[in-house]
Amino acid sequence: MQVEGQVGDQDKKVRETGWDGRGMREKEEKNGKRTSSPDSPTDKSISEPRLSPKAETLARESLSRRLTSNSPSARGSTEPDDVSIRKREHECVSKSSEVEQPNKRVSLSTWLTSSGASSDPSHNIAPTTCASARIADRNSVFIGYVYPLTNASPTAISALLDNLTHVVHPSISVTDLPPQFQHSASNRRGSTHDMYAYRVMQLKPGRTGLQGPNDFGIEQGLEDDGEKWGAEKIMRVITELGASDVLVIVSRWYGGELLGPVRFEHISNAARAALRHYLSQDTVRELRSRLQGLDQAIAKFRSPTAAPGPLRCYEDLTEERAKRLVQARQKTLQALQRRARESSQNTVYNATAP
Repeated sequence: MQVEGQVGDQDKKVRETGWDGRGMREKEEKNGKRTSSPDSPTDKSISEPRLSPKAETLARESLSRRLTSNSPSARGSTEPDDVSIRKREHECVSKSSEVEQPNKRVSLSTWLTSSGASSDPSHNIAPTTCASARIADRNSVFIGYVYPLTNASPTAISALLDNLTHVVHPSISVTDLPPQFQHSASNRRGSTHDMYAYRVMQLKPGRTGLQGPNDFGIEQGLEDDGEKWGAEKIMRVITELGASDVLVIVSRWYGGELLGPVRFEHISNAARAALRHYLSQDTVRELRSRLQGLDQAIAKFRSPTAAPGPLRCYEDLTEERAKRLVQARQKTLQALQRRARESSQNTVYNATAP
């Protein structure tokens, strides 16, 4: 019998922030209460760097000299310029901070987020999910999400996981969560497990991409986040659907009752539904772009001298409808091209006729 991973009583055990070689994840308690490590970038003791005593002394001395040399009498003015004084004071303190910087602790999270990804989780793109990617069973809820991922660096993955924790999960309707979470504040409705797998095609180390497909390789990884073997099921779904450049996450809210092996079916089905929806949307985006290009070509044939109009948005476009519209536009464009050729031939014939 399989032992279900990471279960417990109503209060979720605190999972520490850690480094797993593939990404850094800020963990949270079962009831969603977040805990911050001493190195967390939210620690006020390190969020505002202070000048050392020596730097402050240099700043004061330099400021005094500058104010004296630029006093009203020295400038030939009878009225002090308060704005200029404040500006010079600000410039002086800024320059003095360049002379000597204090030894400041920098957390791992701060270092990671400063190396390319946005430190604000809300700046990341929203993940793709759908109704069929949500599965409820005996007070446990599973929801699948898909993020586009083109860089498998710990920084990129950490930023997306932070977006899921701080932006996506708090916005979930309480009716979609187990009863234990429905009366919690929005910032305390975090999931019990966020298992994930990713698969990215990227440049191999030392390659430029100019030598062809051999310069690229597949980078993939997974994380159970306490739900043993859960991420492996997600990776199988990614491979099965032939997807790449994706981060697939299944969040589970544990309601207190063991599910047994059926939980793996729920993980797979939630991941599969979300990934299929994502791939379908990707196809729709390509078809929408083709439609807009065909619309422009048709408009140019009909009004050669007119300025191009705004692109049609094609909101609520489905894959099937997009395919039908593309076929219709292609037939229209072919008819216009045929008519233009016939008109050109008639013009040439009339010009050469005796």
